[in-house]
Amino acid sequence: MSTIYNWLKKNYNITIKNRQVMENAFTHASYLNENKDVKGDDYERIEFLGDAIVGMWVANKLYHHNPEIDEGKMTTMRAQIVCEKSLADFLRKLDLAKYIKMGVGEEKSGARNRNSLLADIFEAFIGAVYLNGGMKDVNEILKDAIDIVNHPELFEIIDYKSRLQEYVQSDTRAVLKYELLSETGPSNNPLFEMGVFLDEVLLGKGTGKTKKKAEQSAAEEALRKLVK
Repeated sequence: MSTIYNWLKKNYNITIKNRQVMENAFTHASYLNENKDVKGDDYERIEFLGDAIVGMWVANKLYHHNPEIDEGKMTTMRAQIVCEKSLADFLRKLDLAKYIKMGVGEEKSGARNRNSLLADIFEAFIGAVYLNGGMKDVNEILKDAIDIVNHPELFEIIDYKSRLQEYVQSDTRAVLKYELLSETGPSNNPLFEMGVFLDEVLLGKGTGKTKKKAEQSAAEEALRKLVK
């Protein structure tokens, strides 16, 4: 039978020493109400800790992002990454909802797929991991759960095309050109691949559901190559 302990050991080679804390992280109050003989607490206290840890981890990643993001945009980005729906999706991505213990009534009401609960459990889980192994273990899990670089809203916040233009113009007056390399998929759901060229040299390629997003992706790849 699969358990959260087996999952952690198999995927991250993490052994949980304080199992009660991890049990608490996945326990809903309704489960304790229906099982009076069960020891421990529900997830709420440890969720408080996990909330702070996730927020700090995201803030650190955004602060060290290359290219740099200004303070206002970092604040916006952090809010989008740690919002309820995003946190719930992170738990779904790791496929951990199956380990939540809840009462029969909550189960029947569909709570196991409710964003508010899944977001709380994700934070509680991270809090439990932190108490067990510190930020080293937390970092390994959050790297898989939260893709800062490819987060959907990132292209809306960082204008890679403008940053690439500024970078190129600091050394030369050459003009950047964006060209369509390919278009695949059905007409109602196309996928565009754009290339960004400098003096006929391909600097980067990127894909997206629109040409604009594909251009931003190409500019991002070019920037990463140029600033190494």
